[in-house]
Amino acid sequence: MKSAVAKIFNSPFLLILLTVIVKIPMFFTKNIQEDSFITWRVARNFMNYGVIGFNGSERISASTTHLYVFITAFFELIFGEHFIFPLLTFSGILFAVGSYWFAKILFPADVFKRGIFVLLLNITPPALAASCLGMEYGILFFLYSGLIYFGLYKSKNWAYFIFPVLLLWTRVDTVIFLGIFFLADVYLRRKMNFIYILGGVIGVVSVVGFNYLYFGEIVNHTITAKKIAYKNLIQNNSLEFMLYQWAYYGGLIKKYSVYTFVLFVLFLFFLAYALFKILKNENKEKSTVKVILVLIVTFALAKITIFSIFKAYFDWYYWLPRVFLFVVILYYFLEIHAWKKKTMFSGVCLLFIGLYGLQLVQSYTIGYMEERQRMQIAADLNSDKVSITQSILLEPAGIIPFFTGMYTYDEVGLVNERINDEMLKDEKYWWINSVNRFKPDYILTIENKAGEENSLYPIPAEKRGAFNERYELVKTYPIAKIHDTAPMVLRWIYGIRPIGKDYYLYKKRND
Repeated sequence: MKSAVAKIFNSPFLLILLTVIVKIPMFFTKNIQEDSFITWRVARNFMNYGVIGFNGSERISASTTHLYVFITAFFELIFGEHFIFPLLTFSGILFAVGSYWFAKILFPADVFKRGIFVLLLNITPPALAASCLGMEYGILFFLYSGLIYFGLYKSKNWAYFIFPVLLLWTRVDTVIFLGIFFLADVYLRRKMNFIYILGGVIGVVSVVGFNYLYFGEIVNHTITAKKIAYKNLIQNNSLEFMLYQWAYYGGLIKKYSVYTFVLFVLFLFFLAYALFKILKNENKEKSTVKVILVLIVTFALAKITIFSIFKAYFDWYYWLPRVFLFVVILYYFLEIHAWKKKTMFSGVCLLFIGLYGLQLVQSYTIGYMEERQRMQIAADLNSDKVSITQSILLEPAGIIPFFTGMYTYDEVGLVNERINDEMLKDEKYWWINSVNRFKPDYILTIENKAGEENSLYPIPAEKRGAFNERYELVKTYPIAKIHDTAPMVLRWIYGIRPIGKDYYLYKKRND
């Protein structure tokens, strides 16, 4: 057993392969982040029409990430309709490689600790989410780690130029990381790195220039659309709510409450203690390691705080900041903490295995629901032989448009800016105005039927008759039915934390 472990830990290939194998159960949960399908549809649109967009020949930056669109298009070209599993595997491999680079920085001479670090980090909930849920964060972690390893640690000039460009083409908000990295690099080198500055400038100019020349906008349309659509989404602007949101997105417990806040604060106290003990270590050979750990903690807390203040409501923004916090905790337990008893080491391993199981169960609860609701809606629409020639107004614009190929209007305007135009004209009745103007063949509403009071779909009294004459409710998809018929374990979880909402599908009547 020991020889087998030593063989695996001594081989980067076998170690990375093991981490990928460990993640395979995540694929069977059928949990894929909804917004992944938006990026994948943009990639498919690029393949089919030669246009970066969502609806045929219409140009729109419906995906937040340009680089991931091109990578997805490549996988779709190679694997066709079966590209998803290879793409997710590729993402898992890139994340594992990034974690291996971190391990080489933190444990340059200890192969055993290096192997344990890679395995445990890859099974944390945020690492599993970043690797396996279809978003661009496996690639992003690979690029972050590459810049740290080849830049700060190895002092390779090419890394200072290439990685900033790739990071900015993956997500524009990586400027937060690049700015903090710049300060860490100046601290270590005691001078500015002009190659790094050049890479950052070229990255920003190339992305902004591409957006302007191709889409006619400076920033991605997704940012503009969310700013318009989510302006009044949360009415609670109190400090208490903001702190709850900060703890909700910074930690692992998905519940807005004082208990979540207290637990997150306690975790931060322990993180501060661990970082203090790390910095107190007098080993001069670890000076670069200390700077790197301070860098990633600063970035993690800065991003969590900034995005919480600006009400960024999507969990995936916070996956990698949580991963970086786990990096520090793992390093503390593996390198700094005095291992007087084997039970402590076993306890840490069991804790991380428990977190792995927790993420599997959480992903299964979501995947089970998606398979029996939105995937079913897509199947029902496909039974009508729909295509790009039929249109639908719905939210969200992920699973259903991807699997049906329909021309799409979404309620946020991510994939169709005409919706944002209607929002700007009339904040209250933009939805029914969009229905009347665009006349979609199908309409999907969430939680409420069209025209219900205090819903997202108000219809003035004088227009309700016309709507009912034009559209008929053809099917209801109640979430309670899915919860009630789920396996016993899932029913128990749904009882504690209900997820999902009812959907109502309308179809335009024949003229």
